[in-house]
Amino acid sequence: MLESIALAKAIELQNRAREQQWRRKEDLFYLVHAREPLPFFLWLGRIFASMRGLNRTIKKADRPETSRSAYDSSDCRDQAACSRI
Repeated sequence: MLESIALAKAIELQNRAREQQWRRKEDLFYLVHAREPLPFFLWLGRIFASMRGLNRTIKKADRPETSRSAYDSSDCRDQAACSRI
């Protein structure tokens, strides 16, 4: 039993050493091959981000007012579907 525990511990230590080695190699790979994106793509991304935000505000502003009941009962009064109105 102690032999199997010792074997398991040795395998665990070996796996940790391998994992650390892989991490170092991966970090080195990204340091060597990483570069800044081209300015054109940065500019294009900013344009898309601003258009997306503008589109969201326009959709929110154009939302029609609703005067339906929050639940479908015939004995309730008309109330706004949104509590912010």
